[in-house]
Amino acid sequence: MRIRRSILFFGAAIFVLIALILWQGKKSKEALSTTAAETNSSPQAAARSTPTPTVKSNVPIVTANPGITNPSPHTENKAEQAINVLSTYNDVPIDFYGKVEDQVGGPVADATINFGVRIYNGSNSTVKHGQVTTDGNGFFTIKGYHGQELGLAPHKAGYSLATTETLFKYSHMEEHPFVSDPNNPTVIKMWKLQGAESLININKEYKIPFTSDPVIFDLIAGKLVASGGDIKIKVNRPSGEISERRPQKWSITFEVINGGFIPTSGSEAAVTFIAPEQGYEASTNFDNNNGIDMFDKAFFTDSRNGQVYSKFHLWIRINNKPDDFMYFKFSGVASTNGSRNWEATAPATE
Repeated sequence: MRIRRSILFFGAAIFVLIALILWQGKKSKEALSTTAAETNSSPQAAARSTPTPTVKSNVPIVTANPGITNPSPHTENKAEQAINVLSTYNDVPIDFYGKVEDQVGGPVADATINFGVRIYNGSNSTVKHGQVTTDGNGFFTIKGYHGQELGLAPHKAGYSLATTETLFKYSHMEEHPFVSDPNNPTVIKMWKLQGAESLININKEYKIPFTSDPVIFDLIAGKLVASGGDIKIKVNRPSGEISERRPQKWSITFEVINGGFIPTSGSEAAVTFIAPEQGYEASTNFDNNNGIDMFDKAFFTDSRNGQVYSKFHLWIRINNKPDDFMYFKFSGVASTNGSRNWEATAPATE
């Protein structure tokens, strides 16, 4: 009896399984027919019309530029898409029309222009180097290359580079790709050296307990003084902790003693070989409202009634807490004989 019951149970299980398979097949056909009816097409067309899920990739999103055909991603994998994007937007013609002038606008003839074309197009990553020479009127042309950007390095004995813009980005991934105009050549400035001065090197760091009184710095002697000197700085800060988590408004009162200052940048100061004649102001407040305890700026200064012309970078870290130290660092050069000449900082080449 037990054997018969087992055979009966086994047969019943087989019957139920076959019934489930038949029912599931019927439901699948109904669903497929419904999809085809909804799309007014065959089941195969309905399958093709199923939306493709969005896949995130590292391929940059690029805004189309006039004349550039967007690469199609439909039949490519992510690597192929990336190569297609780079070859379309990064591999562009490099045409450059330039002119080299000295500090008074005179042409610099026979200057050597070393250049490098950066290539990054998905299949090649390198820099192609070349060299051209300016003509009698200071003009030069670079053509026949493809890449994403062009870097220039002008050179002539007795001159020093006096411009900060020597990298030009042609890639259409840039918001505003560089376009050179043969009717309006890009001017590159070079400084014709007149003769070096004996300059004082400014390189001094100070660690000072916080005080609400002005602090006076003698840039030439490299020390703090009670009077005289060149720069007067007062830190204005509220009580309590200052940090990114506890942002508080603080400021620096910056004053040049018996003179004035012009804000600049480190890159501009590096290629400036004569102090400006005018445009100086005596003092100002520099506010910092974001809670960061750092001050980082560069200046041209005229102090001691026109006897000292300096260019330097000033770095300050104020105290995070009322009983902490303040840190000051000056780095630059000064002419101390009334001359505005900073040519000793120019890397004269022969």
